[in-house]
Amino acid sequence: MSDAVRAVLSEIKTVEDMIAAFADEQHCRRLIEEMVWPNGRICPACGYKHSIKIAGRDMGRQRARPGLYQCSNGDCRFQFTVTTRTPLHSTKLSMNKWLKALWLVLQPDKGLSSVRLAEAIGISQPAAWRMGHALRLLAASETKLSGTVEIDEFFLGSRPKKKPGTPPPGRGRKGQKKTTKKPVLAMVRRPSDLKIGEPAGDARAAIVADRSAHEVEAVLENEVDPEARLMSDEAKAFIAAGEEFAKHETVCHSKSEYARGAVHTNSVEGFNARVRRTIAGVFHHISPQHAGLYLHEMGFRWPQRMIKHHTTRRTKSGHETQSVLWDRIPPALQLPRLFQAAVGRQMRRTRDGGIAIKSQIAVFGL
Repeated sequence: MSDAVRAVLSEIKTVEDMIAAFADEQHCRRLIEEMVWPNGRICPACGYKHSIKIAGRDMGRQRARPGLYQCSNGDCRFQFTVTTRTPLHSTKLSMNKWLKALWLVLQPDKGLSSVRLAEAIGISQPAAWRMGHALRLLAASETKLSGTVEIDEFFLGSRPKKKPGTPPPGRGRKGQKKTTKKPVLAMVRRPSDLKIGEPAGDARAAIVADRSAHEVEAVLENEVDPEARLMSDEAKAFIAAGEEFAKHETVCHSKSEYARGAVHTNSVEGFNARVRRTIAGVFHHISPQHAGLYLHEMGFRWPQRMIKHHTTRRTKSGHETQSVLWDRIPPALQLPRLFQAAVGRQMRRTRDGGIAIKSQIAVFGL
């Protein structure tokens, strides 16, 4: 992020500041270009680093759309804008509406529902719903977690609905109802250092088909570096999966052991609790089809804070402990990280009003 962009975004602290900063459409387009192409324009089709600007409606020409460029590669000559092959591809909304919407979604700690977002910026609820999913696709992270990584599982969903007239289930295995809950594997990387100004560690979560070692190993292989130091409870699937990593340490919750020095899973359990509170308080329900996108957003929010200072607190038993106090990164300064890998993450609208994800892989090292 350039110093000019940081200076503009650093001044946005209130809703009035945001409205004033994102009032001009051309200025908003230049801001997005700076965030998507921090090292200069790159053709989304071939990765060529030289292109020319085509005069559009913003320069007095009536045919060409604003912000249009053409690749200078003789074998490509692809015409593109800053939204081409990103989640904002073919959008009919203005750039200032997009920036206002993203700022409003990032402003609350746990997000904003599509109904409230639609009311805030004056669009339909289905359009706001798709804008929210565009943000969630932008928030997906592709780098593997390293260092000390805590893992744990939790469940999304609720108990099956009771049907009228159905007798209560009997005791034992025959009386068990099939649950509709989906198991989720959560992973949180601890901060590499506890110095003031150090950001929090990244967080991820992925829905798994079951709680088997095979499913856990498949997720950890994609998300966690093999040289990481893994920490978990004593679930059999975690113990089996931990053999593939440089070091694996566990705590035994069944014996009321929740921390043994630096060995604990408190960070990932805190993330799990935040996910459950977010779903219950903001979205109320998320479908299994789009749960992965919602988990991208919640994982993105977790590290958007840095260590403010340390304090000494006294426990109920009288022992003194050192606690870390965090300070949140302003939502405007979260926008560059959101756009840093936008190219290649394509989302399209389906005929029935839904969305289809074409790619989640950023290209050309953006």
